[in-house]
Amino acid sequence: MGAQRLPAAEPTPADSAAAEQKTTSSDQRFDLTAQVPSGALAQVTASLQAGGDLIVADDKGAEQRLPMSVTGELAYAEQIVHWSPAADERAVALRRYKTAEATLKTDQQGARRTLADDARDLTAVLAGEQFLINTAGEADPLTREQLDLINVIGNSLALDRLLPGRELAVGDSWEHDAAAIAALLGLDHAGVCDVTSEVTGVEKSQVQLRMAGMVRGTIDGAATEIDVRAAYLFHQKHGRITKFNLAVKEQRKRGEIGPGLDVTAKLTLVVHPAAADQAPFDAEAVTAAADVDVEQLSRLFVDASQRGYRFTHGHGWFVTANQPERLSLRLLQSGELLAHCNVTTLPVRSAENAATLKEFEKDVKQSLGENIESIAASEEWTTIAGHRCLGVFANGKVDEVPVQWRYYLISGDGLPQASIAVTVEQDRLEEFADADRVLIDSLELSAPTPRTAAKP
Repeated sequence: MGAQRLPAAEPTPADSAAAEQKTTSSDQRFDLTAQVPSGALAQVTASLQAGGDLIVADDKGAEQRLPMSVTGELAYAEQIVHWSPAADERAVALRRYKTAEATLKTDQQGARRTLADDARDLTAVLAGEQFLINTAGEADPLTREQLDLINVIGNSLALDRLLPGRELAVGDSWEHDAAAIAALLGLDHAGVCDVTSEVTGVEKSQVQLRMAGMVRGTIDGAATEIDVRAAYLFHQKHGRITKFNLAVKEQRKRGEIGPGLDVTAKLTLVVHPAAADQAPFDAEAVTAAADVDVEQLSRLFVDASQRGYRFTHGHGWFVTANQPERLSLRLLQSGELLAHCNVTTLPVRSAENAATLKEFEKDVKQSLGENIESIAASEEWTTIAGHRCLGVFANGKVDEVPVQWRYYLISGDGLPQASIAVTVEQDRLEEFADADRVLIDSLELSAPTPRTAAKP
């Protein structure tokens, strides 16, 4: 869901009949300043529909379009821990999801996704264009699939940052901040943002607003252009946007980790402010969220128990290939491809027959052949999970480009081994900043679990 954006038609608020009765007095002004204090609680529902084409390359590299559709429903309680209208300041909230489900279809297959019961109490942090949402504490992080399910357009934590923070009259308009729009639409970065809103009327203490414009930026490193249309309501009593109907048309190029998109999408978002005594989170949870470690919150979980391992990784790593014996990942940073990683399952070897560091280094040299120039590091240690790990870093060249290969072999007595190979260009090692270490340190070996047979 997070990867799909919703049809660029003129949307209408849910109470469209009342919305037509507009106040046109030019001397009546409305204070469009958000009132979102710490402790504020709201019940949020979101309904999403998207349709269009996935753009992929066929076996010969030619563009191929695959029809697709997405429908999704979210319902959650959101309790504000800290909020600021300034896009460059941190906003923090706790969420408890009652409903999180989506159905994805292509012309070849369909899939239904839901959020696991043990992954429904989450901490959300928004700072600038960056939005993170995850479990906190000792719980396993979300998987990328779970994150995509709930990280949809129309982020409620970003919603009230659309407001201008001043008094306006019917017919007045304002330009939106690029960071606020990027956070609302789930972009990594908005390079061009030409989006404005206008006051169109008022009915029953709700100021009627309309948005239109175009955004160019990146999502998961891929260039995208989004046409935006929205109609929404600001509730003067509550000091918040309570209804938001959004329609977008997105054209996204193929990227390093995903297909291109040519889709239209519609979102209906409703925010119901609730009494503070209905807050689902206690003081301990609020305190923990206020001091949450953003780096920890950015980690995601890969459960490859069928292959005999599981691990966590940084937010920039994406699984790009999932084969029976090999898992492939790519690392994106600032929208650019930074590194490759392959995780391969190897047969069980007893402690008596386990490879030595010297033998592993010899295997690395033989594997790289003439490409290798030197061994940069060679080390053996015990991981946090208690497994034995051999690590060999080798420097060399591929097509005259200086490269560093990082090979790891993780083993446990009586368990399948995991071989990890990471490739990164040498002149980007500082930028890479040992981004593979979280994966290595967290990897846990286990006896492979049998695959579930497909139902007839």
